[in-house]
Amino acid sequence: MSRFGRNYIETGGYIEQIFPKLGVRFIAVNDAYDSMECSGNTPGIDMAFKNVIYDYYSKDLSTKVKSIKKIQQQRGDFLAAKPPYGYIISPLDRHRLEIDPDAAQTVKLIFELTLAGQKPSEIARQLNDLKVPTPAQRLHTLYGFRFGGMTSDELKAQFWKPFQITSILKNETLTGATVNNRVQVKGIGSRKFERQKMEDLVIVKNTHEAIIDMKTFQKVAKIIHERTVVKTEGRKKNENLFFKKIYCGHCGCRLKHDVHTRHGHIDAVYYCPHARPAGGESCELKSIKDDVLKMYVLKPLQAQAQLILDQKTNLPEPEKEKLSGHLRLVLRQLDQNKEIVPRLYAEYKSGVITRQQFILQKEDAAAKAQLLASERESLEHRLAQIDSLQKKSESKFLLEITRLETLTQHAVDIFIDKVIINSTQSIEIIWKGKDLYEGFATND
Repeated sequence: MSRFGRNYIETGGYIEQIFPKLGVRFIAVNDAYDSMECSGNTPGIDMAFKNVIYDYYSKDLSTKVKSIKKIQQQRGDFLAAKPPYGYIISPLDRHRLEIDPDAAQTVKLIFELTLAGQKPSEIARQLNDLKVPTPAQRLHTLYGFRFGGMTSDELKAQFWKPFQITSILKNETLTGATVNNRVQVKGIGSRKFERQKMEDLVIVKNTHEAIIDMKTFQKVAKIIHERTVVKTEGRKKNENLFFKKIYCGHCGCRLKHDVHTRHGHIDAVYYCPHARPAGGESCELKSIKDDVLKMYVLKPLQAQAQLILDQKTNLPEPEKEKLSGHLRLVLRQLDQNKEIVPRLYAEYKSGVITRQQFILQKEDAAAKAQLLASERESLEHRLAQIDSLQKKSESKFLLEITRLETLTQHAVDIFIDKVIINSTQSIEIIWKGKDLYEGFATND
């Protein structure tokens, strides 16, 4: 029985309710239990106690294992299943790391190129040109690991990506320190992990031979931090107005927004991931500057606004219709949720479910009702904003659009459904409402 489940409430629910309804016969040999012999009856008090004991046993065992792991972490033992790039697991001691000579040379090259001013994307491209095996390929060569069930052909087709370079540059293990407690299981029996905060990491220095000295590691860390600060500030000044609205005209992929510095100047661009080294450089479209795109889009958008003024038509309302439909769905779910508790109570009174099950399912229903109520409030607020805008003089709003010097988020949200980039000189705009100026081209 313990192999089936350690949560006594969940296990009892399956044995007493779900399996009988599905016509499943459940046999636990070690516990001498056969559901066919208990047909129409509960499994008995002894089985209930066993499930409770299994539940508490697993929790007690989990606490003991965590205590042992904590001691190993503080001792500086390496506990991960796979060694970091640049190292191998010692054949003499599974909890110690030794340098992998070939990979260590690549690690040193990555740090040298970073200190020379190269960015992760440039370093990744250079390693790909040199045919250097990726971390996944190296682990497969050493231990036979295959990530995500990749086939041999998929593994051979792997190439270096910028995020792998950044990950190596940030890995303090390369300085001779063992870094543990990076992730924790979310709960007993869970297969989900959550990454721990920096202050919760257990770092023990000088546990193995270093590939990178601490002085070099700190210099590179400073470079990464400065780049991150500049990028963050640049993003604040260059808001992505076309979030989830801009696509590549060649491969159909949604373009990504990036901010970078060049010769002290901050540039915001939209690029196709498939045109970058990380995407295999399989697309012709490279990138288009954010300010260039805004300039291309602003003129036809203002022309649409002017035509609406001239023809006295209404502003497009697809967003309002979409939100109204979503609100109707939420209201229907709220009505259905109100019926859950009376039904659960009737099942509890008739003995179909236990008191504990009634309480747990009632709490779940209450939590769902709270989420739905919050979503309803948000939708009603957004619809009220749209109604308020429509009550305001549309002509005044449209005049403001025609006089804009730079594109705004509000104008994009009202008029534009999608933007397709064919090249830096050719873009296609799909409007939310009818295109009032058919044949209007944005080609230069």
